[in-house]
Parts: sequence; C-alpha cells; structure tokens
Amino acid sequence: MTYELPVAKGPVRDVANQGGYLIGFAVMSLVALIRVVLRRRLSLTETVNQTLFIGRVSTGPSLLLMIPIGVFIAVSVGELAGRIGAGGYSGAVVAFIIVGQAAALVCALMMAGVAGSAICTDLGSRKIREEIDAMEVMGLDVVERLVAPRLVAAVVVSLALCSMVTFGGVMACYLYHIYVQHLPAGTFMSTFSQYGRMSDFVMALVKAAVFGLTSTLVATFKGLHTKGGPRGVADAVNEAVVIAFALVFIVNTALSALYTVIVPAVGAY
Repeated sequence: MTYELPVAKGPVRDVANQGGYLIGFAVMSLVALIRVVLRRRLSLTETVNQTLFIGRVSTGPSLLLMIPIGVFIAVSVGELAGRIGAGGYSGAVVAFIIVGQAAALVCALMMAGVAGSAICTDLGSRKIREEIDAMEVMGLDVVERLVAPRLVAAVVVSLALCSMVTFGGVMACYLYHIYVQHLPAGTFMSTFSQYGRMSDFVMALVKAAVFGLTSTLVATFKGLHTKGGPRGVADAVNEAVVIAFALVFIVNTALSALYTVIVPAVGAY
C-alpha cells in the first residue's frame, strides 16, 4: 500500500506556486545582473533613463511624506519628553527613529508604491502588446535588457532618496526643536551626535538598497507575467504593490534584528 503526500489545491496552491516562481525569477535576475556587469554588457542608456524616470516619480512624494513624519515625531517626542523633563534628548530620539528606521521605510514605501507600480505598468503593457514575446522570438534576453537596468536604477535611486529623506526628516525635527519648543540648538546637536552613529546611517542605506531591489524584483516579475489585457495589468500592479509591502516589512524586521546583534547600542541613560 502506498501513501501520497497531500497536494495543496485552490488559493493555497496558487500562492505557493507564485512564491516559488518569484524566488526563481529573483535568483535568475540577480545572476543575470552580475553576469552583465562583469561582462560589461549592461545597457547604460537604459539604466540612465530608468534612473531618471524612477527618481522623477519618487523624489517629490518621498520628501513630502518624510517632512510630515519628521514633524509628527518631533511633536510626539517633544510633548512626552517635556512632561518627563527630558526635552534635551530629542536629538537622540531623532537619531534612533528617523535615521535608524523611518528614512529607509519611507524609501521602501515609495519604491514599492510609486516606482514599483510604474515599472510593473510599463512591463505589463509591453507584455500584453506582445513586445516581450517579440524580443524573445528575436533571441534577446529579456532579463538582461529590461530587468537588469531597472535593478541598478532602483538601487541608485534608493540610496539617493534615503540620503535626502534622512536630511529632510532631521531638519524638520531640528527646526521644530528650535522654533516651536524654543530649546537651544546645541542640546539637540549634542544628543544627536552622541547617540547617532555613522553605522546607523550606513545601515539605513543598506536597507534602502535592499528594499529597492526587492520592490523592483517583485514589480518586474509581475509585469513580465501579466495576463488578461488591460485589466490584467491593473491586477498585476495591485498584486505587486501588496507583495512588495509585505516583503519589505519582513526584510526590515530581519535586518533590524541582525543589526542590533552585530552593532551594540551606545549611550547610557
């Protein structure tokens, strides 16, 4: 008598298949990216065009989102610190929250929600117009021609966005500290420099690059596998954004836990 393992059916099977295909596509795309870079076959024109495109659609929303977040953090922390007599530690809180977590997450949301949806729409539209199939018929490597330049562009834009967003968030909190709370600027800068570390900013850049890479892999995967005409493009974009958001928060949790283990906390309270 033989026994067979139960086979997942319905939505569970679809999710498992999609996850497996996505992992395989991600590995194939990263290998192709390394190969084209080492062989100097990366299309510089396409990479520059995609960098400018992603930067144009992501920069404004990122700054507009980070400034209110910075002000909200400053207001919340300022009120709480003032009640317990620790208003001078607002710089330390900014170093922990904005530099360590918020800046990279804002970049992730923009790369997944804005840039990722634009990339998925572009590739999905090409797929339903059969441009992707035509490239494959001509013997062109779609991953090398379309995916690799977008991965490089996403990493470059993510690093630049993280730097700008960090500066914007810190400046918003700094101005609130001086002009609203009427506290000395030296106190803010002293605690900020004492508890903020260059390694925190470097880790934020690493997170932003990984988030941008993850979001772009999901967007390109869903775009290149679009089916069902214009409605299929819309469905692919929605799925890409949701999957990218979920993966970003999972990756952020893992990287944050790893960072706290490798780099111990500084300062004493």
